[in-house]
Amino acid sequence: MLKLPKVLGPLLACLIVIAGPAQAFADLSADDKAQVARAEDYLNTITTLRAKFLQLDAAGGIAKGDVYLSKPGRMRFEYEPPAQMLVVADGVWLVFRDKELKETTRLPLYSTPVSVLLKKDVKLSGDVTVTHVEHENGALRLTVIDTDNPDEGNIVLIFSDKPLQLRQWLVTDTQGNVTSISLGNVEQNIALDPALFTFFDSDYENNGPVRK
Repeated sequence: MLKLPKVLGPLLACLIVIAGPAQAFADLSADDKAQVARAEDYLNTITTLRAKFLQLDAAGGIAKGDVYLSKPGRMRFEYEPPAQMLVVADGVWLVFRDKELKETTRLPLYSTPVSVLLKKDVKLSGDVTVTHVEHENGALRLTVIDTDNPDEGNIVLIFSDKPLQLRQWLVTDTQGNVTSISLGNVEQNIALDPALFTFFDSDYENNGPVRK
């Protein structure tokens, strides 16, 4: 089980799966497998992404901001006030900065479920397993677990259909509480500043990065 520092709090549950009830492996139908293949093909068309995000947790907490993605291995969540958090994936680490407490926590990127979205060649098989597929009402939902650690929770990827586009993901904690990230104003395959995906403690003063 992954032990989380208290500083991370509910704002970060959307990025980290902690141990939960065991997930039963499902036998996917031919149609389910076809939908998984569609999702893989779509995710592999994305090289970069920029969007607005809205985060909701089970306690009713709401946070929002901007998210940036650059494959492989890079992502940035900039939370708007009053949230005092910054999350940066630099290709190796997932870094959490609490601006209010001036504390930084690092976790290996590929021990977190968000890494499913950040691989250069996304494969929803092998290291991960799709246990459930729902395709109805104009949406596609895929439940994904770590193949070697099926008891350690899941991430649910939700796509709109026609055209297929990633719209949301959900993470459930050990008590069954769900935290969601919803995306809006999505832009794909645009130029992004590489500096968005670097983090150095020495670059921070007060509540934000020092622009050089």
